[in-house]
Amino acid sequence: MVVYDMHGASMPLESNGEWQSLIGKTVTVYRGGPESKTGKLLDVQSDYLALFNENESAMIYYALHHVQSISENAKANSVPSFSSSSSEPVLPIGAPNFHELLSSLVNERIQVNQGGPESKQGTLLGVSDDHIILFTKDDGIVFYHLRHIKSVRVQTNNEENKAAANEVQAARHEVHAAEEAAAQASGHNVMEAAGKAAHTSEGAPEGQEHDLSPPPVYVKAENFADLFARLTHTWVAINRGGPEAVEGILVSGGSGYYTIVNRDEIIRMNPEHMKSISCGPKGAFQAMNATNAEEEKETGQTKAAHGSNQAGHEAKKTENAQKQEAGEAKAKQKEQGGKKKAEGKEKEKEKARQGERQVNDKVREQGKDQKKTDGQGDKKKAEEKGKGEKAKKGDRSHRRG
Repeated sequence: MVVYDMHGASMPLESNGEWQSLIGKTVTVYRGGPESKTGKLLDVQSDYLALFNENESAMIYYALHHVQSISENAKANSVPSFSSSSSEPVLPIGAPNFHELLSSLVNERIQVNQGGPESKQGTLLGVSDDHIILFTKDDGIVFYHLRHIKSVRVQTNNEENKAAANEVQAARHEVHAAEEAAAQASGHNVMEAAGKAAHTSEGAPEGQEHDLSPPPVYVKAENFADLFARLTHTWVAINRGGPEAVEGILVSGGSGYYTIVNRDEIIRMNPEHMKSISCGPKGAFQAMNATNAEEEKETGQTKAAHGSNQAGHEAKKTENAQKQEAGEAKAKQKEQGGKKKAEGKEKEKEKARQGERQVNDKVREQGKDQKKTDGQGDKKKAEEKGKGEKAKKGDRSHRRG
């Protein structure tokens, strides 16, 4: 393990008696700028100090070799103060040095530096000899050189820390699906593998803010030199911002310098001034996740539209079947009505025929009766005629006699 001072030389791990007398007092670290914070000094170790900012509910650990000044308001510190918070007092971690402090924060969500271009929030995945591995929302895996870390902020408010940590849960869950492939690529496909891991994520269960099993995929190196060797011929982003932030293909150079090639520009950089490095263009991880999310959204919309069309087709099919059934029922009803109507007409014809037969039978009967009557009348007439002729004969006979 190596501990660096601001010039890159090793620093003895000795107590800083100069600041011990300020423990428990309200001080301001830095006179101004993004790193300047005011709070209660809670701890001073060999190469860092712990400052608690009550207004932001945050513990800030400053690397002493970067601290330019510490100011004390003697008048304010002479007046007894009472905290308005009813919660238990916040205690610093108390690690003996900055390296061990960072090691104790692995799997925790932290903020590197309090402001400026190199300030990033993310989950601390690991600590090497001279660098840390931070998993961020926009750049994915970022490697920070320990020498250039000015401060580390840890949120002590559990609810806020939980909400902030949930932002990266989607990129942690089910990352093991891409881990082996990325490891075989020796760092060349780290951004793509991590992006796919975040794309396939569905989030971690509630209450597991720091569960990194399985962890995101990243290149594991002993030190910065080993890391640069593993990332050779890979598109990298050096530094997070500022005039010395560059992007391009990393190639090894001579005399301890590294070469970055970006189109027609060749940039030679001193590794001593490389504060951070990440794989792929800056913001590529966030853009990849946004693209994946958009693709998932479009896929979901396509599936929803397909399901809607399928449902519409089924509804149309059901409607057509109902119409067909109604048509068949109507046709059957019409057929039955026509059959009944035909049967009614046939019955009427049969009734008419029966009436006609009855009339004919009655006429025949009447004819027979008339004929019989006529026969009887003719017989009577004949009898009367016979009687008349007989009477005439009797008269003639009587006259003759």
